[in-house]
Amino acid sequence: MANAYPVLYRLGVTPWEANRDDGPLAEVLATRPPGRALDAGCGTGRHAVSIAEHGWTVTGVDGVGQALRKASARAETAGVGDRATFVQGDVAHLDSVLGEERYDLVLDIGCFHGLTDPDRIAFAGWVTRHTADGAVLLLHTVLPRSGVGPRGIDDAGVRAAFGPAWSLSTTESTTAGGGPLRGAVFRWCVLRRRADGSGRG
Repeated sequence: MANAYPVLYRLGVTPWEANRDDGPLAEVLATRPPGRALDAGCGTGRHAVSIAEHGWTVTGVDGVGQALRKASARAETAGVGDRATFVQGDVAHLDSVLGEERYDLVLDIGCFHGLTDPDRIAFAGWVTRHTADGAVLLLHTVLPRSGVGPRGIDDAGVRAAFGPAWSLSTTESTTAGGGPLRGAVFRWCVLRRRADGSGRG
């Protein structure tokens, strides 16, 4: 599915842009002091800019240059261009595009659940190595399914990828799937980095 995104952006077929379900992100921004955030698969930057507007320093990563140009313009228009940086790259190979910064918040809306098993392990390992104790990771995912689009993931799959360094809870999503995702069940996975540092690699 990831390879289709450049084509979909060129065609203007971007139904995810209309999704207003921010899930637990609003609560995190309201209850935690500003820190450093990563938006993995940031698209045109709607969520990254919102995070920056709350005083955070945010880096958005996406594989589609067209989306990133729109994200940068959105940040400048919102007056947060000094706090929002956008980088082109693969979320499964973040070592190749990001440095050694550690993040207090990681947001992934719709990327992780579509990755291959090795890419999930690579992403989870990178996030674990580059987050501070007590950090929060928000994953917007679809439950396992067949057909076109992301294959989805369940709790066991999330726990297997991220391991004991993280605790997991889930909450319902208001997103309703359309097109090939009609009938798919979306939810938010909220992972918290254990403050004792267990599982650190």
